[in-house]
Amino acid sequence: MRKGTIALGLLMAFSATGVSFAQQNSAMTNSGTAMTVGRESKAEFDRMNQKGAAMVAAIQPTSAKLSSADQALMMEVAKGGMMQLEVSKIAVQKASNEEVRQLAQAEVEEQTGLSAKLKEIADAKGVTLPSAPDAETQTKLTQMQGMSGAEFDRTYVSESGVKGHEKLDMVMSKVRSNASDSNLKNIEKAAHPLVKAHLKVSREIMNKMSGNGMSGSR
Repeated sequence: MRKGTIALGLLMAFSATGVSFAQQNSAMTNSGTAMTVGRESKAEFDRMNQKGAAMVAAIQPTSAKLSSADQALMMEVAKGGMMQLEVSKIAVQKASNEEVRQLAQAEVEEQTGLSAKLKEIADAKGVTLPSAPDAETQTKLTQMQGMSGAEFDRTYVSESGVKGHEKLDMVMSKVRSNASDSNLKNIEKAAHPLVKAHLKVSREIMNKMSGNGMSGSR
């Protein structure tokens, strides 16, 4: 069979399944094997991120006023999410390893959606959330901007991927146990599973880095 015929046949096969060459390539590593993020396949990682985003987006804000305790919990969620978002924005641009970049991109998408929903809920209840990173976050951003390569990747996964998600996990657990407002309870139900999933994936990526080193290639 001539090469042109083979190429045409492959093109038709991809077209029939609705999968583009770009989509095929985006799910593959440089070695030609299916990409993973931690121990998850890229496809499964994307699926769980999309599910979490849809659950957050589906929450309908109410005008019920928050107690002072619930308002404090909302502030904790907002503050932790903002730090994760801002650090991850840097990581999307600076990460030298593709798994780390994929984790950062997923985090940006998660926290952007969560931040938007928190603001929507806060506006409905007459609560003002922080609009800019606090001093602790600014210090962290400056530190991360001064790093590059493997040092940056390790620091991002350790500080944001693992420690950041451990903090968010604790905050979400407090919301589950102590919140009385239905919107806050629904935020926990929608977002907490993805926080746990990102923590698990972050630990797996960290283990890869510690065990056999990760290639810096994209």
